Amino acid sequence: MKIAFAGERGSFAELAAAQYFGPRQTFVSVPEFEDVFSAVSRGRANHGIIPIENSLTGSIHQNYDELLKCNLSITGEIFLRVSHFLIANHGVKPHNIKRVFSHPQGLAQCKNHLKKFPDAECVPVSNTAYAVKKIRDERLLDAAAVASFQAAIDYDMNVLDKNIEDNKANITRFLIVSKKPKTTFASSQPLKTSVVFSLKNLPGALFRGLSVFALRDIDLVKIESRPVHGKPFEYLFYLDFEGGSNQERQANALNHLKEITVFLRVLGSYERGRLVKPEYKKR
Repeated sequence: MKIAFAGERGSFAELAAAQYFGPRQTFVSVPEFEDVFSAVSRGRANHGIIPIENSLTGSIHQNYDELLKCNLSITGEIFLRVSHFLIANHGVKPHNIKRVFSHPQGLAQCKNHLKKFPDAECVPVSNTAYAVKKIRDERLLDAAAVASFQAAIDYDMNVLDKNIEDNKANITRFLIVSKKPKTTFASSQPLKTSVVFSLKNLPGALFRGLSVFALRDIDLVKIESRPVHGKPFEYLFYLDFEGGSNQERQANALNHLKEITVFLRVLGSYERGRLVKPEYKKR
């Protein structure tokens, strides 16, 4: 089975994928988040994994937009405990560091620690593991990268400091995307459903939309608004709620919601994800 993820080997997405699917699968590295969706849509991968939100820095808005653009379904989720490491070429000392490379989320999650290097420039790149590969391949002796310990192992680099994230409760939620929706579930595992919708122009429309769930005692897990591209100050709402879309209360709520929406799409029902820690190993 092939699993697509954005970034290089040793990225947090690959670590999360190995925890969700098991380490014996084939993990396919692609450059950008949109390429994950494309790989699954075109059949180059069976599933994709994307980060959707972090407990410290919030939502990854690009991936909300990609979920809307593609015709894929959310079929799973997993929560990864994220630990960042300061990584450099062998022989580089902390006082040598003039640049720190990482994904913008990685830099943001370690901003307090990086204040120890007031003269260093924070340089955003597309992926944490790519940052490590870049400073290795270019033999940068005045730079460090913020990334996973697995990236340090994979690229044979030196760890200058460990667990440098500002808050130790640093967790990223990843979604699994697939061509077909998931229809069978483990009976003991709680379900979650994700939908996206836009509302009719009615007084109290958002209140009415959320009320269809409250009336049926359905817990809402998350709500996220995103602008409608090309329609200034109009919004789409992404909503996660407990239960599967085919369960009676949830199905009735969705039918009720249709009455006050101009657009409604079920992105998928799936088993609630578990919290895991990454496993590091030489490979």
